Amino acid sequence: MSTDRRSIVVVDDHSLFRSGVVQAFREVDDFSVVGEGACAADAIDLVERLAPDIALADVSMPGGGLDAAQTICKRWPRVKVIMLTVSEDQETILKALDAGSVGYVLKGVSASDLVNIVRSIADGERYVPPSMAVQLLTAMRKPQAVDPVQARLALLSRAEARVLRLLAHGLSNREIAQATGVQVKTVKFHVSNILSKGGFKNRTEAAVVAQKYVPADD
Repeated sequence: MSTDRRSIVVVDDHSLFRSGVVQAFREVDDFSVVGEGACAADAIDLVERLAPDIALADVSMPGGGLDAAQTICKRWPRVKVIMLTVSEDQETILKALDAGSVGYVLKGVSASDLVNIVRSIADGERYVPPSMAVQLLTAMRKPQAVDPVQARLALLSRAEARVLRLLAHGLSNREIAQATGVQVKTVKFHVSNILSKGGFKNRTEAAVVAQKYVPADD
């Protein structure tokens, strides 16, 4: 056996499919299949015992392919995990990549294409189905929605947030000063900052928003 052959373990609970994958890699000179399995526990055990270069694992195999991938990538980061699946679900692909896998291959590919894909991954590339690459990239780049009111309220200091809570209860500046143990002019300063940071027209508007967004005081 040549020393530059990449070692692979193949884990899939569908024996006929697994046999086909194994045969595909046994017909080329630069890979060596060193183990087979049918579930997540098998995948982890094979990687631990055989230290392969690559682990091909079914997403939906018993025990969970994604969980197995996460465990392998965390404990043996040198091993390149490639997920095999029939699913083109965007969320599943994202979960697979988050788990640490470097490839997501649809089971409909030909044997020669599978070998070439794994070969490219072994050489340092990553792979997702070309038909899904654009929408996947869009999903990964899409910013999460941010509530503009919460974003503005996050700018308040602890003292300002406390004054805002008291405003929500209808307290006057003097009453807030008594409740917080500061001077009235300090309260006025905080109120001015609250209106400015929050983009509020007046203290009434600030009080209404505070009733919805600001949690009760500790």
